[in-house]
Amino acid sequence: MSTSEHEHWHLDRRVPLALILTIVIQTVGIVWWASSLTERVAILEKKQDAAAPQGDRITRLEVNIEFIRDGVNEIKNALRKAAPQ
Repeated sequence: MSTSEHEHWHLDRRVPLALILTIVIQTVGIVWWASSLTERVAILEKKQDAAAPQGDRITRLEVNIEFIRDGVNEIKNALRKAAPQ
């Protein structure tokens, strides 16, 4: 093996500084974007968790309204039968 094969990898001075800065800035931007995305998802999850009990409550109210509607219909029918014609 030659001596060049035993050398460790190193940064060549021919790599422009602008390229290195561009890669660093892009990496920071991607991390920042991912962080803000994670925060937005966490906020949406909290809102969904807060709204979940409302669904159960609405379902119970709908069932109660059905019972009330049935009761009102029974009262109407009883009044129709009892009313003189």
